[in-house]
Amino acid sequence: MPYATKDPWNGVAVETVTTDSNPGNGAQAKALYVVSQAASLNQATDRSGTASTTSATLAAANTARRGLEIQNVGANNIGVNEFGAAAVIGAAGTYTLLPGATMRVKTTRLITAIAATGATPYTATEY
Repeated sequence: MPYATKDPWNGVAVETVTTDSNPGNGAQAKALYVVSQAASLNQATDRSGTASTTSATLAAANTARRGLEIQNVGANNIGVNEFGAAAVIGAAGTYTLLPGATMRVKTTRLITAIAATGATPYTATEY
């Protein structure tokens, strides 16, 4: 009897069909068929930029977003808020990225960033 499930690695819905290949010994074979593909962006979008000491939008809210990866490539700390609010260094809801640190975000909300001091570059990819 077929049943539908989601592949835990990529979220693709699959249908599993179990068949009895030899009725005498009860052996079974399983076949997977793709039922539907999760909606996604056609390609990754570069969201790289420079954080300043004022919170600013890193990526606008996007219901098609599956994730975003950001790396602090500057010499100062960067604060990242993935909850749709302003990023504030040292405040609840804002993650601090040390120089060289990377963060993966899985949200469709607004994402904001702020630098602890000076202008601090980051590399970010939305997918």
